[in-house]
Amino acid sequence: MKSDKKSGAIEILRLYLRNRYSPETEETVQEWLAKNPETEGLEQASEEYWDSISTGKDTTTFDALKRVNTKIGIHPEEKKTVRLKVFLRVAAVFILLIGISGIWFYTQHQNSPVMVEVSASYGETKQVTLPDQTEVWLNAGSSLKYPSEFNQKIRPVILMGEAFFSVTKDKSKPFVVETAYLTVKVLGTKFNLKAYPDERQSVATLQEGKIEVQPENQQNQLLEPNEQLIYNNLTSAIKVEEISPGNIPDWKSGALSFSDATLGEILQTLGRRFNISFDVDKSIDQTTEHYTIKFERDENPEQILQVLEDVAGDFSYSMKNGRIVLRKE
Repeated sequence: MKSDKKSGAIEILRLYLRNRYSPETEETVQEWLAKNPETEGLEQASEEYWDSISTGKDTTTFDALKRVNTKIGIHPEEKKTVRLKVFLRVAAVFILLIGISGIWFYTQHQNSPVMVEVSASYGETKQVTLPDQTEVWLNAGSSLKYPSEFNQKIRPVILMGEAFFSVTKDKSKPFVVETAYLTVKVLGTKFNLKAYPDERQSVATLQEGKIEVQPENQQNQLLEPNEQLIYNNLTSAIKVEEISPGNIPDWKSGALSFSDATLGEILQTLGRRFNISFDVDKSIDQTTEHYTIKFERDENPEQILQVLEDVAGDFSYSMKNGRIVLRKE
């Protein structure tokens, strides 16, 4: 359990340093930290952050530390034995966590819910019901972290991968999904969010209601039904477009659809979906050409590869030692 808490702390701090949060729960976080100034997991996470700072600690830094010292009740004249390094760790945590939007550490507080993680392995999808009765479908190779109780001002979850959300409506408590590059805020709606951190794009697609999407370091975007936001993880470019209801991702029923996807991205998705591996000849172009194509729910990998072979026209495939080999024609 302790290792899970530490990894959760490190992940939240990493997301914060990427400017993933807005200051919606400042008061709650301050109150929590004042009660838990030496939490083990946060201390480790903040030490990693502190050690990563390459610039010098100037007078401004130590003025901030002095204010933190007063806030959390440590008085140097009374506790002269407090080691500076430990104090810096605690101060770093405090400074970092001020203004975190939504996700603060329930796992460390005695009366707070624990974090739950659900994962879908390659070759499977998984459905989970959250504490507020929100339904989430996880695509293959995805994971979702959420608190065992939504007892704060928002309903925060962390997604790595792809999921379809059917969110229970609660106007007083927004539902917030954090990913590596996008934050999605809703009150009650249905939407698909694809956010594999190792892919070129993050995509939010709205089916019902409204969602507010905050791309990394950019202005929020409000989506209407049948609209899709595509965020380029590499260039930060944003595209919002209207799509037909039939083009809303329907992977949870078994269908596969690709829009402006490279061959490499298609193969990556097939690998997750069917739990298969590919050996691709280096001369095959996996990044330049883009394809928009849809496959039905009952099509197997061989049928899909036959279509891709016809569409791309420059490779053939075969099976070898349990792997699919793509060779240049």
